[in-house]
Amino acid sequence: MEGDAFAHMRPYRDHEVPSAIGLLKQAVDWQQVLEPFMGSQEAAALLERMAAIETVAAFQEQISKPVIEALLTSSTDVVTYSLPDDFNPEGALFISNHRDIVLDPSLINLILVELGAATTEIGIGSNLLGLPWVEALVRLNRSFIVTRGGTPREQLANSAEVAAYVRDVVIGDCRSVWLAQREGRAKDGDDRTSPALIRMLLDGGGAEHWEGLRVHPVALSYEWDPCDGMKVRELLMREANDGQYEKSPGEDERSMKMGLFGWKGRVHVGVGQPEPWEEGEGRPHQLLAEATDRIIFSNMKLWPNQLWAAEQIAEGSTSGLTLAEESAAETCEARLEEVVEFVQRDQPFTEAAIRRKWCEITAQPVFNWLGVNAPARTQNA
Repeated sequence: MEGDAFAHMRPYRDHEVPSAIGLLKQAVDWQQVLEPFMGSQEAAALLERMAAIETVAAFQEQISKPVIEALLTSSTDVVTYSLPDDFNPEGALFISNHRDIVLDPSLINLILVELGAATTEIGIGSNLLGLPWVEALVRLNRSFIVTRGGTPREQLANSAEVAAYVRDVVIGDCRSVWLAQREGRAKDGDDRTSPALIRMLLDGGGAEHWEGLRVHPVALSYEWDPCDGMKVRELLMREANDGQYEKSPGEDERSMKMGLFGWKGRVHVGVGQPEPWEEGEGRPHQLLAEATDRIIFSNMKLWPNQLWAAEQIAEGSTSGLTLAEESAAETCEARLEEVVEFVQRDQPFTEAAIRRKWCEITAQPVFNWLGVNAPARTQNA
């Protein structure tokens, strides 16, 4: 589109970088934030470099990339990925399941950088940008703002604006974009694409409109969920209170911090083929959402702890999958002890109820994978 119609929501451009970095330096003690996982010397060197940065590309290369790499070193065992044949990331829309707003798109970006491609632009909800410095940080990292909330008319207008922006980036400029498959993380482990997201992207268009976006569903498989205790606690409280749950002050911030810095073990990124237009009975956005789910589920990497959890709650239904690591039971039992202790600090739920809920959350990717793969097929974790 002509001009700068998206100035209020788009990532920063190079001439806006110095003022944004100035805001970051004033708002946060970054030495204190970075030291725990980078060390004092490397954190100090990084902050010294940041003061001289004048472009978005330099910020991503000299600041974002080393920070993400340090985070992954401290919170993961190994990161692997699989790509489709003839993969071309230029002018692609990546839609993935959602676990962490920082790491999810960063994992895809690391792959793109390794391939010599440009990093993807990142859609991030306005509900996560309550502080000016947070907005400055994400827009420095090539994020654009997806406005949440408002009246039905405002929501419709916001959706149309995002759809126009995504098409402008992907088709007009041949750059890549990342979007989460739904607003918010799936607390129960059941990753499902929001039909409303697909309807927004279609914006009234059909097959040509959809296929022009070159949508690549991406499966992000984290071995361990650092927030599993918090999710078990919330789900059990909802069940006990007719679906009601009131977050405590600072709970969102604690969850984000735990998800970012907590141990995630092994991680796999499975990028799917471009998703074709879906024909069939039903509305196109619903059919395409279901097709997106099938691609994501089929590209999931199943971990031993997930297979163990599935065995605890579904006797025989996981036949065809092999649990290759005998230590899984011992590791899961140790994790469950921690989760039980965490939940029972302030809630009266029984150990059996906590164990059951943890197994349900942890095993859900297995059941989703089985739903789209032949039962006879085997997968060694």
